[in-house]
Amino acid sequence: MRRFLRVRTVNFVIVIMEFHSQLHRSLAVLSQRGLPRIRYEPPLFRLLWKIGVEVPPPHYMSFAKIAISYGAWFAVFWWSFMWMLVWSRQGRAMDDDVLGAVIAGAFFGLIMAWFYERDRKKLRLPAWESFDRG
Repeated sequence: MRRFLRVRTVNFVIVIMEFHSQLHRSLAVLSQRGLPRIRYEPPLFRLLWKIGVEVPPPHYMSFAKIAISYGAWFAVFWWSFMWMLVWSRQGRAMDDDVLGAVIAGAFFGLIMAWFYERDRKKLRLPAWESFDRG
């Protein structure tokens, strides 16, 4: 039993190391194409990588995944920010403004997805899968 657990741990560590290797190779390509670091390593993604979420850089994600992830992030934080600073003082109910936050998040997500899609085509980036693990 102990031997089995040791093998599983080693395999888990190898998978994590393979993702980090794949991530570093893809970031090197983005850097070589002349993008500033803030564009290919956005703060949200740096945070996700630090907490262990295995997500590729946004330039290597699909249009839909970018739109959903950026849109959801923006909607939650924009709604929270606006509620604390403006809407709560106006006496508005919390749930009245959720739809507005969702619409704002959808627009932001679509704009960011278009932005990364445009960069991906302009820079002729290889597919994420081409940075095979290993």
